[in-house]
Amino acid sequence: MKKETNFETSPLNTQDAKAEAATTLAPDATNGDKIKALRTAQHMSMAELARRASMSDRAIRYIESNQREPSVDAIQKIAAALGVTTDYFMDEATFQQELNDDLFYADVRKKYGSRGVAQAKKIKEQTTALFAGGELSEEDQAAFIKEMEALFLDAKADAKKFTPKKYLR
Repeated sequence: MKKETNFETSPLNTQDAKAEAATTLAPDATNGDKIKALRTAQHMSMAELARRASMSDRAIRYIESNQREPSVDAIQKIAAALGVTTDYFMDEATFQQELNDDLFYADVRKKYGSRGVAQAKKIKEQTTALFAGGELSEEDQAAFIKEMEALFLDAKADAKKFTPKKYLR
């Protein structure tokens, strides 16, 4: 009979696991690398992590092999399952920005579907590219991007006025 490891009573606590994982990681480690290192330092299988994070084995496998970047929601679930904060994977400012982006894209998807999301992502990517090598502060960049998002939503709402009724739901 296989004994299930209880994380709370495991001889390797979270701090020890983080320290052990950190020694095996390169400075440019991806989130997938960090997850795998911490999971293995805690002697946890992929299946156990998937179960604790309420995710599929396949999702964990894709993330750990760097085939997919985890969403903000996935990072929150995995961090909780591994007993760390989301700061282990990204700083708070980056986490909040990605969370805001996810909320914005969810709103766009609800209103305009996947095509609207693709358009919004393309505009955001092009807008962000404007700042490459520039001297604009991060706050000003964020304000500019926020304004571009608002303009995008206004333009989509205006364009909907001209959509034939048979295509409106």
